[in-house]
Amino acid sequence: MRESTPPDGGSRAEHRPHSAEQARLRQEQPQTLPASSSDSDGFPDARVVRRRAWATWAWTAPLLALIAIGALVTEAVRQRGLPVTVTFANGRGLSADDPVNCRGVQVGVVERVRLSDDLNAVVAHLRLYPDGESLAAEGAQFWIVRPEVSLRGVTGLDALLGPRYIEVAPPVPGAVRRAAFIGLESPPRVREHSPGALEVILLAARRGSISIGSPITYRDLRVGSVLEIRLTDDSTRVEVVGGIESAYATLVRDNSRFWNASGVGVEFGLFGGLTVRADSLEAILTGGIAFATPSKKIGEQVQSGHRFDLAPEVKVEWLTWDPVLPRDPSTVAAGSGSGG
Repeated sequence: MRESTPPDGGSRAEHRPHSAEQARLRQEQPQTLPASSSDSDGFPDARVVRRRAWATWAWTAPLLALIAIGALVTEAVRQRGLPVTVTFANGRGLSADDPVNCRGVQVGVVERVRLSDDLNAVVAHLRLYPDGESLAAEGAQFWIVRPEVSLRGVTGLDALLGPRYIEVAPPVPGAVRRAAFIGLESPPRVREHSPGALEVILLAARRGSISIGSPITYRDLRVGSVLEIRLTDDSTRVEVVGGIESAYATLVRDNSRFWNASGVGVEFGLFGGLTVRADSLEAILTGGIAFATPSKKIGEQVQSGHRFDLAPEVKVEWLTWDPVLPRDPSTVAAGSGSGG
């Protein structure tokens, strides 16, 4: 058999020693990493390592879950509402699940009613809904609505037919937040007169039968009402704060006379027999105040806060006064000084 001839024309025997020599040289050289085809250029190959997607989600997914749980917990707490405590002297039949209302709209619920630690008061634990949380601020007033019947009408009738409830008078906007309040025993004083009404302070030796809401009349026509009753700073007299409707404010002058119109007057005349003088039924039963202004010398119009003496009874001459006092403020100057 003939031996094949290598492509370069040399014999296989001549090529083998060369190959053995190359193998020996390779063994003597230090071991290095396999060179790529680009080693001939002197620059190593860049190797791109791709990170697996599951490695990123391994920590991203739990973080997103924690954020979602936190948002749900926050929303649940917000929807539950704001806790508020109100202390009353008397519970008046209030119980758990009774509503808390403001202007006829339910803004919360009574969660629990208990006696105070000293057993001298009743503490109501309320939960205000998110829409009513702004009511828990300085100046808010809470009271228990109960049925009341008076000559001025029937109030709290819904509490007679249904459950008791707590009414809230809202605070002024921007007031400081509060979580504990002292409840009122009766509804707060409501100014029934219009904006711009005249407030006068009447000084009396005693209160008599006058009460908050009692009428203030001019010629037996109601033109205002009693807003507040209190003692003077030195406790020597009683101050009655009266509100005169703005439409009738021009009737009050600095020389007007106010008197207690709550009673029935009886006069005996030597030749005239018996004379009985009585005011309206409302004034007799709930107390009332009347006033008059002189005819010949009409005084200057007063501002809110002006003080008058409150006479215990009327003088006959006051009932004869008949001044011309236009109710239009723009014609007060023209009518001033005239009389009948």
